[in-house]
Amino acid sequence: MALKMLAFFAATSWVAWMLLIMGLQTKRETRRRNETEHTRTTGTIVDYARGEHRYRSGARVYWKPVVEFTADGQKYHVEYPNGMDKDKYPAGSEVDILYDVSNPSQFHLEADPVFTDPGGGAIRISIIWILMSAALTILLAVFVGGLRINIGELWYRVRLFFHRIGR
Repeated sequence: MALKMLAFFAATSWVAWMLLIMGLQTKRETRRRNETEHTRTTGTIVDYARGEHRYRSGARVYWKPVVEFTADGQKYHVEYPNGMDKDKYPAGSEVDILYDVSNPSQFHLEADPVFTDPGGGAIRISIIWILMSAALTILLAVFVGGLRINIGELWYRVRLFFHRIGR
């Protein structure tokens, strides 16, 4: 019975494990690239440009910040391609920037979650997927396989585990 449940868990969670590995690799590679190929500076949001995504059912308006910063003694005035929250970062706000050393007009704002948490979405989804697969496996083992679980003993072991790791 245990082998069948393990096989079921493996079958339902293999995609999640792949997502987890890809997310961790993306996070590591992006961190390495940011540390070696980018330089940090501070810039100022001077204005916002209107952007628009068109859909069949309509359009969504978003606001792209126009950022001014200095890199290698030269001043840059560049429109950021991604939308930002105008209320959280009003014009005149200072923002941290990572720019490409070979092409300073290619930059990203550290406040932009697309760049601050690369791979994070895949990691979160994969962990949820793995936990759901484990829960489904346990439920099947209990209700279909007739596995008996002593909830008191399980709770005691969980508390003991967290006590040992210091939480």
